[in-house]
Amino acid sequence: MNRHTAHTGDEGVRYSSPGLIGLLAIIAGIIVLFTKRYPNALFNLIMGLNRWVYRVVGYALLMTDAYPPFRLDMGGAETGPAAPEGPVIPEPSAG
Repeated sequence: MNRHTAHTGDEGVRYSSPGLIGLLAIIAGIIVLFTKRYPNALFNLIMGLNRWVYRVVGYALLMTDAYPPFRLDMGGAETGPAAPEGPVIPEPSAG
């Protein structure tokens, strides 16, 4: 977890660490200070990471039960009760 709390008296001040994308942007800023050019490879890496983060967030926000599960493996056999084969016929209710 990246959230930290620094206490100043009765109130807390919240801040968080910059993460990988923020760290790479800081490094790029330092490089710009000395070379006056933004490194093209670092720009492409930062933009690629940003696009990937937005894709994952969009997928997670729009995910419903109709979509396949979000997992990192290649799939395979599901673990759990097997679905019945053929049509399911409800039993008549007593009453």
